[in-house]
Amino acid sequence: MVTILDIAKAAGVSHGTVSNVLNGKGNVSSKKMELVLKAAEELGYNLNTNAKVLRSGKSQTIIIILPTFALEEYAAFYESALKEAAARDYQLKVYCTYDNPIKELEIIKEIIKERPSGIITVSSLDDANEYYNQLSIDKSDIIFINRHPRNALEFISFDFKQAGIDIAEYINHFDVNTIGVFTDENKYANENDFISAFLSQVNHKNVVISQSNMAHEYENAFQFIQSTSLDFIITTNVSKAVKVIKAFHYGATNPLPKLISLAPFNNTYSNEILFYFQDYGHMGESVIKKLILSLNLKEKSHSRKYNNIGFLEKNLHDRKYDSQLNILTIKSPTTEALKKIIPHFEKNTNILINLDIKKDYEIFDIIKDDEKWKSYDIIRLDLVGLSWYGQKIYKNLHGLNKSLDRILNNLPYFLKDYYANINDVTYALPFDISTQMLFYRKDLFENDIVKRKNFEKTKTELKIPLNFNSYNEILKFFNESDLDLLKNINGASMITGNSGTIAAEYLLRYYSLKGQLLHDSEIKLIPDIAKNAMKLLRDNYRNSKIIDSNWWGEEVKMFADGKSAMVIGFMNHLSIVSQSNIKDSIGIANVPGDTPLLGGGILGITKTSENITESIEFLNWVNSSEISEQITLLGGNTASYFLSNSFVVQTMYPWLNKAKKNIMNGKRETTFENGQSIDLKQAEEVIGKYILQLVAEELPDYDQYVKKINEELSIKHEYLVAQL
Repeated sequence: MVTILDIAKAAGVSHGTVSNVLNGKGNVSSKKMELVLKAAEELGYNLNTNAKVLRSGKSQTIIIILPTFALEEYAAFYESALKEAAARDYQLKVYCTYDNPIKELEIIKEIIKERPSGIITVSSLDDANEYYNQLSIDKSDIIFINRHPRNALEFISFDFKQAGIDIAEYINHFDVNTIGVFTDENKYANENDFISAFLSQVNHKNVVISQSNMAHEYENAFQFIQSTSLDFIITTNVSKAVKVIKAFHYGATNPLPKLISLAPFNNTYSNEILFYFQDYGHMGESVIKKLILSLNLKEKSHSRKYNNIGFLEKNLHDRKYDSQLNILTIKSPTTEALKKIIPHFEKNTNILINLDIKKDYEIFDIIKDDEKWKSYDIIRLDLVGLSWYGQKIYKNLHGLNKSLDRILNNLPYFLKDYYANINDVTYALPFDISTQMLFYRKDLFENDIVKRKNFEKTKTELKIPLNFNSYNEILKFFNESDLDLLKNINGASMITGNSGTIAAEYLLRYYSLKGQLLHDSEIKLIPDIAKNAMKLLRDNYRNSKIIDSNWWGEEVKMFADGKSAMVIGFMNHLSIVSQSNIKDSIGIANVPGDTPLLGGGILGITKTSENITESIEFLNWVNSSEISEQITLLGGNTASYFLSNSFVVQTMYPWLNKAKKNIMNGKRETTFENGQSIDLKQAEEVIGKYILQLVAEELPDYDQYVKKINEELSIKHEYLVAQL
């Protein structure tokens, strides 16, 4: 067994130095820390985190008791709970009861010695006092899931009554005689709620109910399907649905009837089962988070009912078309995802899609030409172009279609203002909405050697930068560091390929200093703030890896490849980060100054389109829950999934929750307070043109650059501001 003395000898340092390093104590130099940790790794020594827990006197263990991992819903619950607990330095220990009350009582006796912080249980017992009478932990820290035994203080569940109502209403649209319902035992609250609600809503049809515990599920499935002829079958979990399918395969000569099943929300599709989704992943994450945050509170309540996701919108309009839609869009991760699933739309509607993919500046050139844009039915336009070009090219969407109106009505007002409306008239739908965020290498920022080296060099603690002065200091540290760990790693990179991208970099810093571009009826920079922002950007430029590229993808790729410690990017270009080798080492924060630029794009139907109905069909399709999920899973981003609480998506893109809050601080000045639009695209081109010149100079005259920008904005005022 490796000891601290072995490590001290191998590293050539004292016993006390090793002890301080391994326990995070003492004023140890970065060089000695590096020697100690390298020796510990080579000798195979692992710091005993459990010993830390024992010394602190606090339990860091939460017990989860489940019927079985064979049930997909509880596997999804546990997986997300495990990730959330690990992120908060807690460990989970799981037990399975197989719905055997005797086994569960044995487990309760066994976990007494564990001294857990909390317990989460899907219990097969009738009375919660079996837990309360034997365990010394607070009753509020024992949470019962879905099944509600007598005397249970804390109970969390999905809305099984609503699920029963929704499925009954769905079936009421069909002409059926006999419905089969295959459930767990009725003694459990969730099963009872579902069955009673379903029976109360279904229209006077013959309903056959079969209840089965886990042990006899397979044989009961055969008995269930062979006892009567069924037109519809409903199951309360996917395991039972699979058993029914097998029973029909082996034990029936008639075909499988329509089958509906409650299911955990994940990337699931089946030709045999229509799923009614409940997001167990989100529930697992939420329960663990709330439990850990409230462990030390005297008054707490965990009880709540989670909303169901329900049916995804699988069925397109019954009408079959024989036409083509011409869609103009930009090359982006969302467009690439869309290309992959367009066959789904085409085969279900007979509408062929011609996707014309252009560069950003090419799209604006097309829109400026009064003939070229008229050949398209739908145009994806960048956010900065909506207020200036929207009324020219787009049809008013309000009132065209009820489904479309529902999508628009469900949008938060701040998204409508930026991504849909011009003077309160709706001309577009948000598509790949975006905001800037700071991504950083958490493994580097939390590394003890890196932190110590930074302190030795700067006499400051290495922290996530809250302003751009701190951001630039961190860039210098990473770029000038001689640590082996940081070799070939830049602090960050910067795109300088065109005036539009560099203008966005500049305005981010300008807004972080509380700058403003629009003043009454003028477009201009505030001189003192503008100069300070220029200095910040130039300092950033001199300490970054410069990439001569026109768009953000290369900058994000450098970070995803592990070649930079930080990246500030638009969220809709960051999907590749979730698929990179460093994905588990990524930290997420607001941009310095907490005033990000808004970005991304919108979709609108052109005024001249002769395929209005087909275009509406496409917009409804691309905004449906099912298709939004597929686009997001394939690396894109849609408004629907930006706003959703899907754990599947949040697992892939953990920054989405932060982005939802962050976007409300976002800024892109496209209109004056009186509603007068500006050509922000051209205004940013003016700013960016001079900023590119500035960063290339050795000793720039900042006053002159501010003056040049404001003069040109003033000269071009009549071309940049719409007439009221």
